[in-house]
Amino acid sequence: MELFYDIVPNMRKIVQDGNPVLRRTAANIPLSEIKEKPIQKLIGEMKALLAKEDYGVALAAPQVGESLKLFIVSGKALARGRRNAPDEGSEEKGEDAIKEEEEEEEEALPDLVYINPELLKLSRQKTKKHEGCLSIRKKWGEVMRAEKATIRAYDENGVRFTRGASGFLAHIFQHEMDHLDGILYSDKATAIYDEQEERKQK
Repeated sequence: MELFYDIVPNMRKIVQDGNPVLRRTAANIPLSEIKEKPIQKLIGEMKALLAKEDYGVALAAPQVGESLKLFIVSGKALARGRRNAPDEGSEEKGEDAIKEEEEEEEEALPDLVYINPELLKLSRQKTKKHEGCLSIRKKWGEVMRAEKATIRAYDENGVRFTRGASGFLAHIFQHEMDHLDGILYSDKATAIYDEQEERKQK
């Protein structure tokens, strides 16, 4: 598979709204090519780009100029989702148990790779979510998203898996799947505001 980066080296960056690649329906990656150098290199570069973003939680291949069905969820996002989970029965926990949970939260979680993902199920219950995008800088919006989502995909080793998620991770799944269909969150947002306005609201 010939990628754009192979033709024009040293130009990998996150593309912005207005670039036509963000509006294309992404193509499946042949399973035989998942472990090949071009795809592995693309995955590595996407992880590196995502790691540089203070507020980035996920990145889809179209956002780096490749119209391919691939997205990555940052380990930081997974840790954030775990921290934001409700603390059931926290008042009954001993100091040792609380300390152990805090140490687990501090451990770095690996980025998760989703290749040729299929959205299998969405819950009927929806919630308005605060949403941003690395391809629409300095803007935020509110989008109705399902509270739960189930995805089937291949990992970077070509192993097929199914993962169900709720809350923050389910929200990410829906945002990234939209990218692979050429849809931006701003297409669905009920309200969009500038980053500065968002800071004032906090």
